Amino acid sequence: MMITQRTFNRPNQPPANPPANPPAPPAQQPWSALQHAATDLGSTPDGLLHIDGVRWDIENKPNGECIEKGVFSDAFINPNKVKDVFLCIKPFVDQPMGAPGHALLKFEFEPDAPVTNSQGQTDPGLAISVEQHFHQGEAYDPNAKNPTIHQLGTWTDALEKANVNDHDPLQVYRLLLNHDQQVALLRDRLGEAVKDHQSSMYDAINNSCLSNLIDGVNKQVPEQQQIPKTQPDGSPDPAAVVPIWCPNNFAAHGLIKRDQPVVYPAHPKPPENPPPANPPALLMV
Repeated sequence: MMITQRTFNRPNQPPANPPANPPAPPAQQPWSALQHAATDLGSTPDGLLHIDGVRWDIENKPNGECIEKGVFSDAFINPNKVKDVFLCIKPFVDQPMGAPGHALLKFEFEPDAPVTNSQGQTDPGLAISVEQHFHQGEAYDPNAKNPTIHQLGTWTDALEKANVNDHDPLQVYRLLLNHDQQVALLRDRLGEAVKDHQSSMYDAINNSCLSNLIDGVNKQVPEQQQIPKTQPDGSPDPAAVVPIWCPNNFAAHGLIKRDQPVVYPAHPKPPENPPPANPPALLMV
């Protein structure tokens, strides 16, 4: 009997003639130029906190439309001069029912102690916003596997980001905190902002704009005012997850009044092809 050799296909073997230059994996886009991590630069002799990586503005096209590039600088902040703290809710108006929206904190300072920078600019307030850390060109996606970033910006910048860049309104509620609680909340949020969050993945329920905000507020108030993030059965409480639903939760715990918020309206998107500034006069015939 003749014995013949047989060859077998082995699925995990490399190809006999591998390509000389295998295709490179797609390059990762750089981080968005609208975001910048904060850095602690220490304190001044008179007790001002010095923070770098604060967004003061967003660059614009000639027609006023924002581009994806922030203007960042340092900031000097006097925590003892906090005048008020506000819960700010930004509904996503292009989503069904405006859900889920975004939440951030506004810290307003006494007129004689505005936020200042090394260039001599001033602003009446500071905004602290926990966000997904985007790559250039990315938009919010609750399922994206992105780290968080605790973005600092002036209050003027926060209005531009919401109203002009995102074309969303901003609803503002005054938090019912005493002065010591306001100062402690500011110090706590700034302390979190200057940490490295690249290994802290954004999660729409457990590590989001709102969950971090609630954690910060809960540290400063007595137990009976702390907002639970879960329901009695252990499931997430939608009123502590969805920003546009959370004001009732804050009011129920005595943290805001049940008044209508101050609303900063959205600016419409400018036309892509605006008419000329000086249209030619009609000719008489």
